[in-house]
Amino acid sequence: TNRFNSFISQKINKSDENLSVKFFTIKFKIDIKELSLFLETIKPSINYRDISIPSNNVKVYIDFLSLLKTDPKIEKINLTLKQIDINQLKDLSSVIKPSNLRSFINNKVKKGKIDLELEAFLDENNILDNFIAKGSVSNLKTEVIKGIILEKAKFNFIADKTDILIKNFYSEAEGFLIEDGDIK
Repeated sequence: TNRFNSFISQKINKSDENLSVKFFTIKFKIDIKELSLFLETIKPSINYRDISIPSNNVKVYIDFLSLLKTDPKIEKINLTLKQIDINQLKDLSSVIKPSNLRSFINNKVKKGKIDLELEAFLDENNILDNFIAKGSVSNLKTEVIKGIILEKAKFNFIADKTDILIKNFYSEAEGFLIEDGDIK
């Protein structure tokens, strides 16, 4: 599978000049009903803008019929990250958009951990078209507004290009308790 690993890595790397991906072992299956190829690798080496992304696994879905042509089409990529400490997230924050979210993470968040699963959908040119990010945050300590600090916060989230939904929000803040809150 070394040739195949290299082929998939080159296709993904070609989609974004800031992205560098290296796979070690790829397991693949053919889904006859969907006419697509499903590939999975554990603990790949992923760098974006020279920042290492701590990943557990990557799943790549390729249109099976496009493999018969000269230009295979990657339909989507699922990326599951290792649990990230807030300090690691701050190191990665230079690639986070929008900038107000990046500013909030760097300036207001003091501690916490995040679990993240990202599903990226590519267009016919293997360029990022859309995404869905979902996961959870735990043990978060942040200054929401001046003088109001949330501690021991935890919540689940789902995000795409247009929305971020926060569900099951729990936290303590200077004498009061927040239970089962939702934010859109």
